[in-house]
Amino acid sequence: MSLQENAPTIAVVGVTGAVGQEFLSVLSDRDFPYSSIKMLASKRSAGRRLTFEEKEYVVEELTAESFNGVDIALFSAGGSISKEFGPIAVNRGTIVVDNSSAFRMDENVPLVIPEVNPEAMVKIKVGMGKGALIANPNCSTIICLMAATPLHRHAKVPSFSLYFVTHFLICLQFVNLCRPCLVR
Repeated sequence: MSLQENAPTIAVVGVTGAVGQEFLSVLSDRDFPYSSIKMLASKRSAGRRLTFEEKEYVVEELTAESFNGVDIALFSAGGSISKEFGPIAVNRGTIVVDNSSAFRMDENVPLVIPEVNPEAMVKIKVGMGKGALIANPNCSTIICLMAATPLHRHAKVPSFSLYFVTHFLICLQFVNLCRPCLVR
């Protein structure tokens, strides 16, 4: 169990959805330390009971006040919810990790894959009372870049060529999938 007295407070926005449930699984599987956790969702889902790490929680309706005292909020409730509540959470001192497309193209928001560009988060620290917004790419982009980044670093490929490397990797995968049909 990762419940610890001196750990950060966590909120999961969109906790009743598939990705919200996956957030909880990852937090548990990785023994991520937390002192408390808020389960947040829409008004429709408020009141539902969820069990997490052998403790029962009541899902709360997402409001601006939901982020009072929250150190880290994991968002996966869609772009419109992220655009509305992400900045509110940041202004209340929360570090927001957004899984939607809402901030992916915002040049003022770091787009982060921790295994690829952790340096993008170097100035973001839990417990400083200063909120921040972090976006992450979609799942297929993360997978491609996890494969392409070591190639990029080893071969010193210029940044614009990363698109070509990714395209090449996708083509190779397609060929592997189609090989049984092509070879007769």
